[in-house]
Amino acid sequence: MKTIYQLLFLFIISSATIAQPHFGIKGGLNMSNLFVDEVDDENVRIGYHAGIFIEAPVTDRISIQPELVYNTKGATVKYDNLISGEFTFALDYIDLPLLAVINLSDNFNIKGGMYASYLLRAKAINESDGIFDFTEEINRDNFNDFDYGISAGLGFKLNWLHAGLRYNYGLREIGRERETFGITYRPTNARNSVA
Repeated sequence: MKTIYQLLFLFIISSATIAQPHFGIKGGLNMSNLFVDEVDDENVRIGYHAGIFIEAPVTDRISIQPELVYNTKGATVKYDNLISGEFTFALDYIDLPLLAVINLSDNFNIKGGMYASYLLRAKAINESDGIFDFTEEINRDNFNDFDYGISAGLGFKLNWLHAGLRYNYGLREIGRERETFGITYRPTNARNSVA
């Protein structure tokens, strides 16, 4: 991974002779999900992201875009048993995406690449009409500190305004393997997914 970032650094420096890089801030809404084999996928959590980026042109149509982004991920499950409510599994990450941007025209582009994430915080939030409400920090030792995955998306540019849609798919299980009384288990075999 270190070699990739060194090559990226050299690539960005050498591309500075082609065109000037563009710096910016970014933010928006997320729809995140945790993919678990035994559970259906109707557990989308609405969250947000905010960060900075640099778009470094390599040619007149291709750019490299590294980013630094605070990202809220996780899942929300609604239940209606004896008590009805909503349980949210909230994961806060710092993401480092590295994207290749192909400008199809002056206004439209496609993006693809990879990302690495560092887990900042994990919380469980339950809301059930005041009957059994709680918010609790989850022990981070149960999770892998780092996540990684692939990204793909579409973008639109109009002068200084950029808008886009992106899908991030986690390739690493977020739960860390644990052993208790000689039994090995993983708290969750879920993977992050963010649109």
